Amino acid sequence: MKVANIVSSSNINVSEEFNVVKSINDIIDGLPTLIVGYEYVKKNYPDFDVTDIILGKNIYWTVKRTEKRDKFEEDLIWFKTKVYQDLIKNINYVLVDPIQQSPKTLIKIIRKIFSIKNKVSYVHGNMIYIYGENLIFGLDLNLLNYMKMNTTKIKNRIKTISNVFLDNDNIFIEYKKNVGRLGNQVRYIPYFYSIIHGENNTTSLIHIPRKG
Repeated sequence: MKVANIVSSSNINVSEEFNVVKSINDIIDGLPTLIVGYEYVKKNYPDFDVTDIILGKNIYWTVKRTEKRDKFEEDLIWFKTKVYQDLIKNINYVLVDPIQQSPKTLIKIIRKIFSIKNKVSYVHGNMIYIYGENLIFGLDLNLLNYMKMNTTKIKNRIKTISNVFLDNDNIFIEYKKNVGRLGNQVRYIPYFYSIIHGENNTTSLIHIPRKG
């Protein structure tokens, strides 16, 4: 799944979730778009303001690397950061807290987790994050252990009900730049995995990171 378009006549080094094309006619409609190159923008948007990065609704521009390297790199970083920040706007985070939350609330949370059809879960340190339907649930294993709960059993149960269960340090490395743009909030890793890989199947698996 693609998250944004970049229109450029030269190669752009970005991750695979960006749709890099040479013509604006080849963009995916509805996605934020960055157009690279002063001459190309001038030709297609003759009335554009050269001092404004915004060309229109969800359409932006920057110079080529060969035209002004520093500005190109600055604007590209800005665009990628904006894309990811906009993606998580509608994602709600729920921390599962057996101490602070009432039994009734906890039951509702558990029922909701089980009702989600396509779940992507991620283990990071003492935390397990479960993503689905624009929700991320966070479980603190240390807290659950303090409550005398069987954390091994809980972890295995989550693995069983998850479509994808990410339990590998390489996952963080793979998505480090993505979460870095969001203040290193690793809770969003299962969400990014879901949108990038188009996770729609119903088979539980353990993710093996791509080589290279």
